[in-house]
Amino acid sequence: MTLSFEPLTNHVGAEVKGLDLAAPYPPATTEALRQAFAQYKLLLVHQPDVSDDDQIRFAGVFGEIRIRYSRGNENKQSLIQYVSNARPDGILGDGEIVFHMDHTFYDVPLTAIILYGIEIPKSGTATKFRNANTLYRRLPPELRERTRGVRVLHLFNYQGDHTAWQDPALAPPDSPRAWQPLVWKNPATSEESLWLSPLNTVDFEGISRTDGRKLVEDLHDFAASVDPEFTYVHRWAPGDLIIWDNRMLHHARLPFASSERRTLRRSSIV
Repeated sequence: MTLSFEPLTNHVGAEVKGLDLAAPYPPATTEALRQAFAQYKLLLVHQPDVSDDDQIRFAGVFGEIRIRYSRGNENKQSLIQYVSNARPDGILGDGEIVFHMDHTFYDVPLTAIILYGIEIPKSGTATKFRNANTLYRRLPPELRERTRGVRVLHLFNYQGDHTAWQDPALAPPDSPRAWQPLVWKNPATSEESLWLSPLNTVDFEGISRTDGRKLVEDLHDFAASVDPEFTYVHRWAPGDLIIWDNRMLHHARLPFASSERRTLRRSSIV
């Protein structure tokens, strides 16, 4: 299996050519995928009819699959979930979701996420990915200085509105929550990543709550001003598989027609 990697943008992602997700991976293929993932932070594969087992085997190249929450008991024993507005066991089915990172409200966030396109609205659907390391390095010095030593409390209410700010007053006591650094350093590479998830950020350490909220607002505004430069917009088609580094990229779901069926198969990796 001879692989090649074609960059998608200057800062985010590469398309993988020559990979058969249904075939066993020789050691050289596994190593090439891991190196490319470390370099590009996002890999895209186009392949129809990828099975659950194919996706699980691919995920295993990058880590351990772990499902922390499923809707009801449908997928408790499974290694996959469905982001879907068309299935009774679907999660996060509808609505726009602004830039964020997944599971920062657990002590150990996800390291990577896989989505595979199964049902795609005829009118289209898209996900944006933004390089959080490049964004951090481009912050104006004054704004970067304000992030030093700041920790933030991330919260998620699984029973609430996933498209809105996670109001602690409305969250059940058992809602997952965790303190995280605003700027995280990858221990393997020393790359620094701005862990900016405005909808999940509910409290601050090292800064007052008022100043913290203003800092998140200023970071969000700056990121929006440079967004096109550091962002890859993926317009989904059936048979698209994407894996991305959840610790180094922000992602956002753009609006889509909720009257149309949308199903992506998900694997979450720690």
